[in-house]
Amino acid sequence: MDSQQNKIAYITGTSRGIGRAIAELLLQEGYMVYGIGRTNEIQHHHFFPINLDLSDLKAVEAFFFDAVGREVILINNAGIIGEIGPIGVIANHTIQSVMTVNALAPQMLINKFIDTYRKQDIIKGQIINISSGAGKYPIDGWANYCASKAAIDIYSETIDLEFKLHQLHNWHIHSIAPGVVDTGMQSEIRSSNPELFKSHQKFIDLKADNELNKPENVATKLYEVIADPKRFDQTIISVRDF
Repeated sequence: MDSQQNKIAYITGTSRGIGRAIAELLLQEGYMVYGIGRTNEIQHHHFFPINLDLSDLKAVEAFFFDAVGREVILINNAGIIGEIGPIGVIANHTIQSVMTVNALAPQMLINKFIDTYRKQDIIKGQIINISSGAGKYPIDGWANYCASKAAIDIYSETIDLEFKLHQLHNWHIHSIAPGVVDTGMQSEIRSSNPELFKSHQKFIDLKADNELNKPENVATKLYEVIADPKRFDQTIISVRDF
């Protein structure tokens, strides 16, 4: 995985949805893309799949970034909704799974990413975390998902503060809520038990009324942040705001 390409992107969860859409867009923009996950289906001479299970923190700890570039970006896109239902009903092991994949693994990857590329001669280091409106307000049946996204939001804000305090002007981080997107996670939500998830009908209606955003549209918005991160002053943003 050695490359002298100028622009390098590591993206988790590139097998489908937003992750695949942004990977394909960045490939068009001349990036070398490294897809981190358990499965990858993109066929491109500048796409390199990395088999890594984000639920296995020992494997995440053993992972290292070794691509060489002048512009480097990490996009933490992979996420799981977990078991949908009220606290006191769901299984404890699902709490651990959600927090591991959505919060702990991304934090560990970010830590390694910054440690690796701060030591190299780069002109831009960038991190984008795919967050959610669920990290800002409670949704019944989603307590763990909400908590995991709130965690990644405050983690991102803290890192942004550290970049500023240490005058790392060529480093940028954003936590971006993509809105309600037509992905596999939405299918899981619609398949949940309405007795355990009182907002169930809302998500049925969003699909029926064709109100779900397309992953490709979200990818286009994300690229605006990638191309010009200084334009976005706030660390936590939503694609609906630009």
